[in-house]
Amino acid sequence: MKKIAIVLFAGLIATGCTNQSADPCATFDTVDREMLNLIDQIKSKHSDNKKFLSNFNMEQVYWIQYRDHHLKSLYPNDWDRHYRKEYGKEVFNPCKCSEMTRFTEQRIEELKLWQFFS
Repeated sequence: MKKIAIVLFAGLIATGCTNQSADPCATFDTVDREMLNLIDQIKSKHSDNKKFLSNFNMEQVYWIQYRDHHLKSLYPNDWDRHYRKEYGKEVFNPCKCSEMTRFTEQRIEELKLWQFFS
C-alpha cells in the first residue's frame, strides 16, 4: 500500500511539472535574485530601525525554514530514491526548482508589503 501511494504521489508531481520553462532551475535563480534585491531594499529603507531589522531578519530565517520543510515533505529522501529509480534523475530536479520558484514568487508578493510601510 505504501509503495502504491509513493507511485501515485510521484505521478501527480511528475504531471504537475510538465508545463514549465526550458530551465526551471535557471528561472528559480532569477526569481531568488529578485527576492534578495527586494530584501536589500527593505533593509535599506528601514536601516534606522534596529528592532524592525531584527524581526525582519528572523522572519526571513523562519520563511526559509518553512520553505525547506515544505520541500522535504514533497521530496523526502526515501521518495527521492524511489522516484529517481522509476523516472530518472532529470525529471526530479526541475520539479523541485519549479516548486521553489512558486514559493519564492509568493514570498516576493509578501515582501512587497514592506515597501509601503515607513
